[in-house]
Amino acid sequence: MLAIQAGNASAFEALFGRYERSLYGFLVRRTGSRDAAAEAFQDTFLKVYRARNTWDPSRPVKPWLYGIAVNTLKDRARRLQRRPEPVSLEDWDAPTAERSGRIDARLALERGIAEMPDSLREAFVLGAVQGFDHNEVASTLQISPANARARISRGRAWLRRFLAEGS
Repeated sequence: MLAIQAGNASAFEALFGRYERSLYGFLVRRTGSRDAAAEAFQDTFLKVYRARNTWDPSRPVKPWLYGIAVNTLKDRARRLQRRPEPVSLEDWDAPTAERSGRIDARLALERGIAEMPDSLREAFVLGAVQGFDHNEVASTLQISPANARARISRGRAWLRRFLAEGS
């Protein structure tokens, strides 16, 4: 990050390459759409570049980067409340018989995560889905590690209840 702050383009490309898959996957899970995730991904890295001088060298890069991504999604949600986005069927694959059970389970899980309260969902996705440790979740969401741990735990419990009730 220090090299990026100094204007080193290859360092920025390295950062992009290091987090491309995990950040894009996080955004796909949060948005439910590859197109929306790609847009949010581009916006996130544009914001990262613009905000490169705000990064504090004493703090890890990953939570800072994901914090920018979370804020990008919040900005997108506010924008969509004002102007709904058209629905795209490009990413839709027709299910086959052998995949239908797995697809149903995955859809129920995704629906549960989507309906989870925002404060729990953000922590749950970062911690349980993305594999962030409690300190990284805390840093990303600007909460205490104990609060991060509690939100992840409450998110798991909320999701278990949701799935047990049959959505």
